Amino acid sequence: MTLVIDKSKNCFTDDSITQVIWRYSLNTLTALGFTLPITISMTAVAIGTSIRCNNKVIKCACLKQSILKETIVTSLLTSTLVIICLAALAAFFSKDLLTLLGNNSWQVVPSTSEQSTLVQQQDNYLTVRFLGWAFLGLIWQCNAIFRALGKTHIAGSLMIGWLACKSILAILLLSPTSPLFQAGLDGVSIIHGTTDVIFAIISLLLLTKNLALTLPPLSAITASIRQPKIAATMVVIQQLITPISLAILTIIAANIDSTYVAAFAILFRVEAALLLLPMILTTSMPTIIGTNYWSGHNARVRKAYNLVFISIIAVQLLIAFIVFYYSDFLAKILCPQTGVLPLLKSYLIWVPWGYAGAGCAIVYQSCLNAKGKTVEATTIAIGHRILLLIPLTIIGSLISPSEGLFQGMLLGHIGVGLFVLMLFKYGNKKITDNPLQATNVAYNALQSTKRI
Repeated sequence: MTLVIDKSKNCFTDDSITQVIWRYSLNTLTALGFTLPITISMTAVAIGTSIRCNNKVIKCACLKQSILKETIVTSLLTSTLVIICLAALAAFFSKDLLTLLGNNSWQVVPSTSEQSTLVQQQDNYLTVRFLGWAFLGLIWQCNAIFRALGKTHIAGSLMIGWLACKSILAILLLSPTSPLFQAGLDGVSIIHGTTDVIFAIISLLLLTKNLALTLPPLSAITASIRQPKIAATMVVIQQLITPISLAILTIIAANIDSTYVAAFAILFRVEAALLLLPMILTTSMPTIIGTNYWSGHNARVRKAYNLVFISIIAVQLLIAFIVFYYSDFLAKILCPQTGVLPLLKSYLIWVPWGYAGAGCAIVYQSCLNAKGKTVEATTIAIGHRILLLIPLTIIGSLISPSEGLFQGMLLGHIGVGLFVLMLFKYGNKKITDNPLQATNVAYNALQSTKRI
């Protein structure tokens, strides 16, 4: 249950926020849509650093318990420092990033008062998100550390609290009938900024109390900062590939019509909800696969993979059928705006069928990271989101903007799913349990610790 809460928090809370926003105006939804590639990139970096923290803590707990606490603290400090630097850089170029995404396409000349207000709110919203980026990262990193140490009840409780706090604030600030109502993106800024800061502090306090953490010597911190971060960089790059893909899709949508950007503001959230099972498995499977891999139990690894792939394909196809059958009803619930409604319906008819393949790729990629195979994981991510999804979507949009665009997405997801299944089948044919593997892997891991 805690894993479900952990991964469902963002998709359900953000989707409910988006559903409230569309009730104001199409322009408000469009303004939010152009910020999504940026804010999703921020979340991706936060998740990427948390994955690396999780992998390092698991490996350290298995191989070198004596430096576990020091590893946790130095990992948090270095990850936070990286995010702060990225936040400063992104804030400096925020207007350029919005322009690159096509943000000017929905702004008419001369601008209306509503439009001027939205542009200012959009700028304020991004500023708040940049200032809270480090706090967002700390929430994910602390949660990943708790999970790595088997304290899933604490991790789940934190996520439940985060979800509840955001939901309550969304009701208070985004409902037009509320006395605290904040129009446009101002309410969204307050929700994210407030909850991220509060729960980052709570997470750090709980982590410090439960593990009795203390600051390591300055020499240990500086040594950690100076160490090459090849593996960590690869993991973060993997997480950034999806936002980069979304940014390209946003540019494609803006070139067709700004209504498509408004639709994508909803579709990106719906995708997260429909891929809930694979995202849940990315929190549990890496620990299971990683522990058995480092222990040399390859037969267990294969069985776990087989069970997961069968489960993902069966569940995602069932979800796709349900969504297809109720596509008219669901599209009207998500957004009854005249221009957005047919696009939502086309998406619900076509794309969810491909999530069986996308789900397998997402989980397999996270498990490869747990085994230290970051290059292979990055290759899958690039092949999925850049080499398959983008070209096929472009081709589809040229054939038919309303239907072909989503059919291209479908083929991209199916393609990567087939590739992952072939990779797993032929890559694991000759692998058997080896009683010496645990010793060899442990030795190699200790040798590579300096490179992490």
